[in-house]
Amino acid sequence: MPNYDSQKKLFSYKNAFIFTGVVLIGLAIFNLVGTNVLSTQGFAVSEVETKTMSLEKENHQLSVKIEEATTLGSLQKFAEDRGFIRSKSIVFVPATSTFASR
Repeated sequence: MPNYDSQKKLFSYKNAFIFTGVVLIGLAIFNLVGTNVLSTQGFAVSEVETKTMSLEKENHQLSVKIEEATTLGSLQKFAEDRGFIRSKSIVFVPATSTFASR
């Protein structure tokens, strides 16, 4: 077996140690990059959740304002401010028939 010595040199402890070290360093770098990516995505999700909460709060405030503005008392005050007056008598105008006569 003439190539036995070359195989022995190829699989030496030194080469195995260097290979293991390179693999471990590569895995550590991969883990660091993955953790960094997940961390920055977490901050983005947190910002979106904060924005969502503020929009929900604003939406609730606007719906309360809409409910207050649509009450009959506030509508009457709004109409009076615009110069409308309450009618004392109601006039009914007879409507003509909209169907064709035979």
